[in-house]
Amino acid sequence: MSQSSMLGRGVVLVFSAVFAVLFIGGGYWAGLRPLAETLYTAWSVRGWQPAPAQVLDAQLRKMADSEGGTTYQALTRYRYEYAGKPYEGQRIGLDAKGGADNIGDWQERWYRTLLQAQQQSQPVTAWVNPQAPEQALLDPSIRWLLLTLRLPFALVFTPIGLVAGVMFLRLLIGRAAPAEDVQPVSSIAKGHLGLWFFSLFWCGISFPMAALLWSDAYAPWWGKAFISVFILIGLGLVWAAAQQSRKVWLYHGLGMTALPARPKAGHPVEITLLLPPRAARQEHPDFAETLQLRLVHYRVDESASGSPERAVEMLDAETRRYPQADGGLRLVARFTLPDDAPADGAKRGGERVDWRVELWHARRLELAYGLPVQAAVVSWASSSPVEDRFDRRAKWTQATPITLPDAFADAASQPQERSPHPLFLPPGVVLNEGREAWSLEFSQTHWRWSAAFALLLLMAEWWANDRLQGGVVAWPHTLGSILFTCTLMAWALHAATRRWLLRVQDDGIVVLRCSWLWKSTALLPGDASQALVHKLFFTSGSGTSEQAYHAVYAKDAAGALLRLTPGLPGAESAQAVGHALARAWRDRQGAFSPGVERILPASYVRPGWGCLLLLVAAGVFAYGPHPLRWGKAPEPLRAGSSARVWSAADARLLDAQNAHDPVALGHALRDGANPDLLADTGSSMLMLAAHRGQMAHVELLLTAGAQVDLRQSLKDSERGDTALLRAFYGGHLEVAQRLVKAGASLQAHNRWDWGPVHMAAQSGCVPCLAWLKAHGQSLSEPALASRGETPAMLAASKGQLTVLEWLQREGVDLWACDSQGKNVLDWARFRKQADVEQWLLGHRPPWP
Repeated sequence: MSQSSMLGRGVVLVFSAVFAVLFIGGGYWAGLRPLAETLYTAWSVRGWQPAPAQVLDAQLRKMADSEGGTTYQALTRYRYEYAGKPYEGQRIGLDAKGGADNIGDWQERWYRTLLQAQQQSQPVTAWVNPQAPEQALLDPSIRWLLLTLRLPFALVFTPIGLVAGVMFLRLLIGRAAPAEDVQPVSSIAKGHLGLWFFSLFWCGISFPMAALLWSDAYAPWWGKAFISVFILIGLGLVWAAAQQSRKVWLYHGLGMTALPARPKAGHPVEITLLLPPRAARQEHPDFAETLQLRLVHYRVDESASGSPERAVEMLDAETRRYPQADGGLRLVARFTLPDDAPADGAKRGGERVDWRVELWHARRLELAYGLPVQAAVVSWASSSPVEDRFDRRAKWTQATPITLPDAFADAASQPQERSPHPLFLPPGVVLNEGREAWSLEFSQTHWRWSAAFALLLLMAEWWANDRLQGGVVAWPHTLGSILFTCTLMAWALHAATRRWLLRVQDDGIVVLRCSWLWKSTALLPGDASQALVHKLFFTSGSGTSEQAYHAVYAKDAAGALLRLTPGLPGAESAQAVGHALARAWRDRQGAFSPGVERILPASYVRPGWGCLLLLVAAGVFAYGPHPLRWGKAPEPLRAGSSARVWSAADARLLDAQNAHDPVALGHALRDGANPDLLADTGSSMLMLAAHRGQMAHVELLLTAGAQVDLRQSLKDSERGDTALLRAFYGGHLEVAQRLVKAGASLQAHNRWDWGPVHMAAQSGCVPCLAWLKAHGQSLSEPALASRGETPAMLAASKGQLTVLEWLQREGVDLWACDSQGKNVLDWARFRKQADVEQWLLGHRPPWP
């Protein structure tokens, strides 16, 4: 074994070992183990006894995950009695360790239930293990959503790890058998396990996702319909795998032999296929009579995704059938390989050569075997390389001459030069013959469509950035937006005005490709039209629907090929255009006096006047007015304001809010102002009124239909407050109570995870804190999305000494630490709150 192969084997061994350990471990710890524990516990608690329990504490812990989301964990303590003895429990569900998650609303629902039971002193039902009364739980039901989420780890990760482990063991202890001893394997046996593996992988991912989405009452209908497509695909894959398994069972015991075992090019080979009895006796009465053996030569493109293959050669031979004593059937066929047959597995034109023996039933392929064909021995010293008949790259470089009759006027005298079909100019080619020149103009339909697409993209960009606002145009002003707009404008201008013209003049042939943006001209001598060629330019479609497009070429003065036409549909279209050019030159070539030399202009490439238009547009975007008025705006822009355009009623609403004028605010709302209008800071009118304690404004805005839980989210730099959080931040309890009555959520938190208690602590509103405590809000909740600061830390940073004194009287631990190990004293010192710092030093507990 070579050093490179040993290194490659070692890399595969290490990779498969790491892959197996990671996926088997992940599948076990995240899938199999919790699934087994949940199902075992659900089975065990069937015999547990119910007992009334008194809720002692209920909390909802919120934690920010690595992806920016929030997980929840319901925590509780409850007391119950069993057999006359008191016990305390903390377990809620079947999962003994518990944990935070955001799967459904199970955590929040249990928190609300336990909080209500604690506030109203109502008992809850605890299920107690009679064998060990210290074990109890509140919810003995299975959380099917959580169980479904764990299924992909069990059904996908574990099998992938096992496959990697099997690969590792085979590479570690496996030995390759000699080539002569290797038994051929059929195609159905090769792909059988792989199809099942992919089916389970697909279903293991899509089915749990569908279950989660279908169980969500707030999920959109189109999302449920979209995930249903994946379910149908998964069911189709399982059905296909089951059909493949049935075929494997039918043909189990099938054997194939080839004489010789490694046939050579130019020699015969006899193929024998022995079918087992169950395969020979299928439900079709004429099954055995319609079986046929074929030898097929494939080319496989391994460089492309999915390794597409094409059958380039199919050898048929008489298939002889011999019934066997046990009910089986022996099929025999004798094929003769072509003299230039390449070896199986060889590379030809960037493709791999595959020789296969195929068994066909009617028009359906049943199975296939690989055949190790050997190429003929070539003497490299005396023989030239054998040309590959099926190299698809050859036709891309092959230049086919356009044959011309000797006399266009008498085509009947040259029947051998006639095309099998009449040569007409293809659609999209317009012929014009005038006094100065004979011209062909080629349609540019696909360019016109690309221009329309560019304009659609430009319109989408203008719509997304709201550039047209009632009488004002907001030009792009950043470098990226200017480049994007100018690029789309340039493409649309070029594609919409592009022309391709061939002119046959008295002094030669002119190839003109131009638009308003660019112009290219090439000149050729007229005699070049008598030696034209055409080449394959591009293809569209595939298989039987593939369409080849050819272009016409001519040699310029330097002898290089110059393309004269765009891609034309088919070789006959190129032939027709070539004939037309040659005839046009014979009709129009000039007659010159001896000694007179005509000077031809040179070829050139130069920009058009549209480039100047683009430069002007770029200059206007970069240095022009922002925004530009093109009509009467509904409201003039005030000095120093942004480019945002307000309606008249909205502008009066904003002015009334800033002027603390409830009468004017009410008039603006009656005139159609938006009650959810956002100021330039991103705050709604309700947020501003709540922060300032403007109860009259709050009443008017709520009556007009303002969204009570609208968040401040116009900019990423803002906190994401709601009006309720702003009311507590301003210390306005009455406003906060009115918002809660209107439906505002006390569970609202901003991006920093500050809730109502955090906001009230910063404002110094002790009545707000007392009211929040009475409504079940935790006074020591850390802001986990930030750095874990508590309400006491925020109060210390704001110098709210009365809040700290009240929290201490309520039994709150003031000396907890945040995620960076800082306590309330550090927060006071950082904000230089001397009075708070002095008070804390006098009330600091003794350190251990």
